[in-house]
Amino acid sequence: MINWDYMITYGGPELFVGFVVIVITPIIYRLILKHFKRSIKIISIASIWIAAIFIAYWDVYQISVEAERLCRDEAGLHVYKTVEAEGFLGYASDIEYWSEYGFSYIEGFYKNKKTRLTFQNGEVMRETISEYISLYEYVTDSRVLGVPFVRGKDIIKNRKTGETLGEIVAFKIYPGWLDSRLLGVLGFTWIPPRCDGYYRPDRQKRTIYLSDLIKAVIIPASLN
Repeated sequence: MINWDYMITYGGPELFVGFVVIVITPIIYRLILKHFKRSIKIISIASIWIAAIFIAYWDVYQISVEAERLCRDEAGLHVYKTVEAEGFLGYASDIEYWSEYGFSYIEGFYKNKKTRLTFQNGEVMRETISEYISLYEYVTDSRVLGVPFVRGKDIIKNRKTGETLGEIVAFKIYPGWLDSRLLGVLGFTWIPPRCDGYYRPDRQKRTIYLSDLIKAVIIPASLN
């Protein structure tokens, strides 16, 4: 059963079908069909319109079915293991927030330098370091699954073993061939819709944030 909420289009298929109905059909009628009896004319015109609809919307349909499956079955926050630590790597800002949550430090790359941030006596302390001490790290990964889907991941992993402890999986959904051509001709600045859970992809909607992932996977040592 088709979930029509996932049928994402930007007007390309509609314009194509309209062009076939308004322009192509009269041309074919004048050149060919006017010489045939009425029943053949009706069947032929109906066949042309059905073919136009199929050509225009077939990839939109396929994209919608796969988009729903990905958003339902794969997108979202996945926690495979929880760990305990005093801090983590990959987030060189908001130490005040993370200090209140219970972390002693956070590490990251700041102005091309390895940096450790702490919050002491109400002040942010930023220290340039030679090596990171964090065992756990936040990284991102993006992979084209095959046009028109791109899978993005926010990942917490063990730096020594490479094990993924938890991740946010989100998908960007790009348009079909007619919509792609229309958007290219119009030249609009365009952001593809995305989903990080089971809902219709939307370019503005985000339901899970990096802070949710970190809190779900890494427990501050100070809390135990």
